Amino acid sequence: MRRAELQSAGIQVPALPTVALGALPGPPDWAARLARLGLDVVASGAAIDTEETVAAARAAAPYRPLKAMAGDAARLAAAGCRLIEGPGAMPDGVYGLSAVDGVVAAVDGSSADVEDLNDIARAALRAARGLGAANVWVAATAGLDSLAEDVVEAKLRALVEGANQARLAIAKDQFDLAPAAGRGPSS
Repeated sequence: MRRAELQSAGIQVPALPTVALGALPGPPDWAARLARLGLDVVASGAAIDTEETVAAARAAAPYRPLKAMAGDAARLAAAGCRLIEGPGAMPDGVYGLSAVDGVVAAVDGSSADVEDLNDIARAALRAARGLGAANVWVAATAGLDSLAEDVVEAKLRALVEGANQARLAIAKDQFDLAPAAGRGPSS
């Protein structure tokens, strides 16, 4: 993840942001559901987004960063999408997200088994300690569209909770180090 590029595109995400890569099952109406589940980045769920799916997703979750699946990147950017998943060059002001972009594949989109949130947290922590928490996406990999919707929701709930556990562990580490460095409260 290139934090400066995200910020220049107007995209604000927390450390270890959660995202579902690829398409999602059923109609492209996932944005509100993803926000309800707690994902940091929402999407329509379409295999290829259009101006219409981007507008509907934006309306359903107006305060979350929105990721579109690459179709016509210039048209998606003109529709207001600043985060596009897919290969190739992106228009100015658009962040292109790919699976090699600091992504920790914490949830396997090709398996119906729901991951343990502790395993997700451990994977996120390993990546964060190696690359820095601000440089890692905690992701469900592509393939979720082939699974049942209830399974996808369970997998994404585990993703969100695991990332939250990793964030808490990082915060605890920082707090524990603060008194030793003279920056925090003394005991």
